[in-house]
Amino acid sequence: MSSDIFNDFRQKILATKFSEGAITENGGNIEIKTPYAGGNINFYELQVKIVEMSVTNLADDENKFYLHFELRDLAYAEELFAEMLDTIIDLKSKQKLKILLSCTGGMTTGYFAEKLNEAAELLSLNYEFNAVPFYKLYEVAFDYSVILLAPQIAYQVKKAQEVLNNQLVLKIPPKVFASYDSAEMLKFIRAELESWKKTAAERVIAKVRKGIKSDARILSITIMPSNAQSRIAYRLYEKGEPLVEETVIKNKLNYINDLSDILDTVSCRFQKFDAIGISTGGTIRNGHVELEQFISPDINLQKLLEEKYKVPVTITNNLKSAALGYYVQQDKYENIMFVSRPYGYRASGLGMVLNGKVFDGAHNMAGEIRYATESFVSKEDWDAHIMTDLEKVLDGVAFEIRAGISVVDPDLICLRSAMTPDIEKVKDKVAEFIPKKYLPEFVYLRDEEMQEYVLLGQMILSLESLESKN
Repeated sequence: MSSDIFNDFRQKILATKFSEGAITENGGNIEIKTPYAGGNINFYELQVKIVEMSVTNLADDENKFYLHFELRDLAYAEELFAEMLDTIIDLKSKQKLKILLSCTGGMTTGYFAEKLNEAAELLSLNYEFNAVPFYKLYEVAFDYSVILLAPQIAYQVKKAQEVLNNQLVLKIPPKVFASYDSAEMLKFIRAELESWKKTAAERVIAKVRKGIKSDARILSITIMPSNAQSRIAYRLYEKGEPLVEETVIKNKLNYINDLSDILDTVSCRFQKFDAIGISTGGTIRNGHVELEQFISPDINLQKLLEEKYKVPVTITNNLKSAALGYYVQQDKYENIMFVSRPYGYRASGLGMVLNGKVFDGAHNMAGEIRYATESFVSKEDWDAHIMTDLEKVLDGVAFEIRAGISVVDPDLICLRSAMTPDIEKVKDKVAEFIPKKYLPEFVYLRDEEMQEYVLLGQMILSLESLESKN
């Protein structure tokens, strides 16, 4: 490795032709500026050379790309930089925060939306306002980040929040609406967005910290692939308390390299952990992960990581970890089924805790409901509708839930499915074939909530594995 590999990489970046914006050096680090997104590449000289890359969408200040890695191979670093630029370019078509106003007929909110668009443009805010009558709200609302209900339909806000639980749903203050006060409305939206993000994070963290005690230091990792954007989150637990956590966000998942980058960086920054726990999609058998689009099933991932990092490694299906994570932070349900349909996937996965124990099955493939789903919908038919036909997705999810209920009769269904967020609609579809008296409770969870339960569940499974070996 060149002793000046940091400088070599910097010069490669600075020499890149990038028509979307400017790439500049600032104090040894790199800044990328465009009208719609910003990027940062930071260099850290620790025991090894660490590079950190991030991309922020200027419309909502959300991280859309984040990773860090040990700089050993210049060609690999250039691949990651190219992926970073692709992410920035992709944000060009997504630069505006979309906000939807709704009232009884749509006329008054339509006028207010026009005024708000004018004010946002004047203040250089990346907001786009539109309006619809309330009876059309659920036809279009899923494409918006913020939903604003006029005072005359404010009584509908609770129902709208339940249905649109991935979006921020608010009542427009009556005084603001009556005066069409654009400045106050924009101020209100910014404050509520900031508060919503903060309180949601605090609520989830409080849930997973409840009652966790342990002396071991566990590195818990979850890999959540998606056709939209893959996430790799990790949390280092020390004596049962979260010590540090980060989430890597990528459009393309390079399974082994991305995982190694995280483990190498955590090893360098925090020196020691007693065990590694990894939750991932796919079927896990004898250290192998059957997730062929991302990793070869011939690779014994557990053995590979144990030999490299010299600590025990536990690998679990994401849904089993999520079901366990949800189970341990409550005391009401003994039988929980976690159902997850990632965006753009043809089938869900199921994870089950039955009578307080994670259920694996004889071959560790309990919950692989795709073998049933894919038997009645052809690949060609499904691929034609996978991103567009919400009713077909609903039919598929409801079938998978019915199958699970029929076999294990759970107390609770936890559902994570971006394309079927209306939990009442899912319940109604399930109830078309299962009598309501036999239906379990239902709860809908967003990605970040599922991520919390997975990390917690995997930490507990890693502790159990450690105890069994002692």
